[in-house]
Amino acid sequence: MARSLLSNLCAGGLALAAGLVSSAQEAGRDSQELVLESGPLSFNAQTNLFEMDAPRIKQGGLSIAADKAVATGVEFDATSEWRFTGNVHIEAGNAVMEAASAVFTFDQERLSRGQLEGAPASFTHNDPARKKPLTGTANRMLYDYIARTLRMTGNVSLQRDQTEVQGCDIIYNLTTEGFSSGDSDCENPFRLRRVVPGSGRTDGASPPQ
Repeated sequence: MARSLLSNLCAGGLALAAGLVSSAQEAGRDSQELVLESGPLSFNAQTNLFEMDAPRIKQGGLSIAADKAVATGVEFDATSEWRFTGNVHIEAGNAVMEAASAVFTFDQERLSRGQLEGAPASFTHNDPARKKPLTGTANRMLYDYIARTLRMTGNVSLQRDQTEVQGCDIIYNLTTEGFSSGDSDCENPFRLRRVVPGSGRTDGASPPQ
C-alpha cells in the first residue's frame, strides 16, 4: 500500500510539474505560458482532487490568487475545474476582481471563464484616461475571458464617473467599457442615479435602455 501511495504521489508530482512548465503554443499563435505557484500541495487519491494552499495562477496579464484551491487536474485542459476560496483576487489587465469564492474552467490550457460569488463580489476597472476608476458590486459575477465581458447578477451596482446603475442583471464589456441590461425578467427594475458633484444629493433618471 505504501508503494502504491508513493506511486500515486509521484504520478501527481509529475503531472504537476508538467502543468507548471506547460506552454499553450498548440492552442494558438497568441498563446502564453501558464504558470501555477502554490504553498503546500496534496493529492487526494479518494476524490482524485488536488488541494493546495495559497495558489496563484499567472498567464500573460492574468493572475488568480486565493487562500485555498481544489482542482480536478493541473493540466488546464477542457476538463480542468478549479474552485478557489478565501480572499479570491483576480487581475485581468486593468481590471481587478475580488470575491469570497470562485470557480474557474480552463480550455486548451487557457482560462475560459470564471464564476465569482461574494457578499458582495466586486470589481474595479482602471482606465488611465479616466480620473476615477469604474467600479461594480454584485452577489455573483460571470467572467468570460474570451469575450472580455463581466455579467453581474443579484443586487448589482455599477458606478461610472458620476453615474450609478442598479439592477439585477447587468453585462459589462471590459474592452469597450459599455454595459447593457441582461435578463429583462427581473424582480427589481433597473435604476440610474446621477450624483450631482458638491451637492451631496443624487438626481434620479430613467433606466438605461
